[in-house]
This record gives sequence, structure tokens and C-alpha cells, in this order.
Amino acid sequence: MLQKAGVELANELCKQDPVRPNLPQHWRVEPNWREVFYLDSRWGNHRGSIKTIDAVLCAAHLNEIPINEDELLSFGHGNISIFYSVWSNRKGCGRKIILEVWDLFKKQHAGNRYVTMSPKTEMAMKFHLSNGAILLQENPETNNFEYI
Repeated sequence: MLQKAGVELANELCKQDPVRPNLPQHWRVEPNWREVFYLDSRWGNHRGSIKTIDAVLCAAHLNEIPINEDELLSFGHGNISIFYSVWSNRKGCGRKIILEVWDLFKKQHAGNRYVTMSPKTEMAMKFHLSNGAILLQENPETNNFEYI
């Protein structure tokens, strides 16, 4: 189930961020501007259940499209929703969280653009292109994909 993390949980989740570990945890959550979402599930039996975190997505609503972490940290609030970090602990959940957050944002932030700031890897390229994004621009350190 898609959930929005509060400050404390976001700080804990983002300590495990394999994509952008250098970003300060305290920067990642600012109401209606910077948000952390997660997918969770419960596993168990009649004796109890365990909650697991299946995927995490960090997003910021900026006034420009960043091409590196310095720009990500310095741009102001705006109507471009940037997916800057996504990771998954369960197969298929990376795709699921991107599509679910995108659907949520289309309802909450109608008229926004939806752009990633992705690592320059073949895996990220294949992932975003296979999930319906277009390559918007190639940068020295990142690629930006847009979900339309």
C-alpha cells in the first residue's frame, strides 16, 4: 500500500538510499514541496505479521529541472515534480511505486510536469523507457526522463 512518510520515518528510510546517499535527510521532507513515499506490505500467519518496506520514492516539486544534486538542493519550489531517488526491496515494486506516485501527483498537482533525475546507468535507462517515460535530456552526471 502506498504511504507518505512523515519526517521521522523518512529520515530512517533515506538512511538506506542507494541512489542519492549524500543528500541530507532533513532536506527530504517539507510539506507540499519535498516528499518521501513508500510501499509496504504485511507478511505473516495466525501468530502475527511483519511489515516490510517494498520500495521508496523521493520527490521534490521544483521550479526548474535539476541535472545534479547541487541543483536539486538549490532550486526553489515550483510545478515540476522531480523523482530523484527510487529503490526497491522487492521485484516489481520500483515500477509500482513510480506509477502509483505519478497517479497520485496527477490528482494532487494537476498541470505539473513529472521528470526524473536518474543515474546515468543502462539499468535506469531501460527501466524508465520501459515504463513509458521519454528521455528528456542527457547530462554529464544524470539523465532526465519525463513521464507524460
